[in-house]
Amino acid sequence: MMVELGRMKRQTIEELCKENNEVLVRGAVDGIIGRVWVPQLGNSSYCLIVVGDFAYLMGLPPKGERALDLKTQIYQSAPRAYIYPQNGRWEDWLEEEFMGQTRLVSRYALRKDEHHFDSGLLKQYIESVPKGIRIKRIDDRLYHQALKEEWSRDLCANFEDEKHFQEKGFGYVALKGRELVAGCSAYGASEGMMEIEVDTRKDFRRQGLALACSAAFLLECLEKGIIPNWDAVNLQSVGLAEKLGYVYDREYQVYQLRELDEE
Repeated sequence: MMVELGRMKRQTIEELCKENNEVLVRGAVDGIIGRVWVPQLGNSSYCLIVVGDFAYLMGLPPKGERALDLKTQIYQSAPRAYIYPQNGRWEDWLEEEFMGQTRLVSRYALRKDEHHFDSGLLKQYIESVPKGIRIKRIDDRLYHQALKEEWSRDLCANFEDEKHFQEKGFGYVALKGRELVAGCSAYGASEGMMEIEVDTRKDFRRQGLALACSAAFLLECLEKGIIPNWDAVNLQSVGLAEKLGYVYDREYQVYQLRELDEE
């Protein structure tokens, strides 16, 4: 059985993760977000980090019984996650241990260090929303409202509660009356950086609402000196990011476990 590390005990994986600058990894190491498992307390040779729909394998791949323990933990804690192996050894481990039960999926990276944001343009996006739509910063009430619906829960789900969200993250939503219809917020946070989450209710897509919420989020990031990281799940998300001023970097591949009914 693997051991889960509480938020205050994660200094033990700092060495394993020191070369990784991803927002979600750093946030987990810092005890801000996510869950972390190690084979034992004290000095561990590897760890599993899970933040929402993302899982990271760090350190040296295990063998024998410990490999089985890690596989079990992945099945239990990250069955649908995007799995990021730290290096080629972890790629080989995944393919050998899961024996055809994984698939490769594409994601798209936007540059972290060469953004060309135009504050004036971002403000225009906010001002261009359809009549009857308000863009509002997420407060405690909207935090709980976002969690109630499946499409919007990822806007806030990676934080412990509304206080934790307000302290370590923030976000903006589009409201039609009192209904929440789109949003952009911190999916996760680390020192000086935030990972972006963008969602729109199905019946309100293609109205510029995600663009407006994202613009409001980016303006606050710029004001506070926070680096907003955008990692896209598809080319539509890439297009949205580029409208906001991001620069496309590259397509890359990560692993997912195959669904039980998937051929």
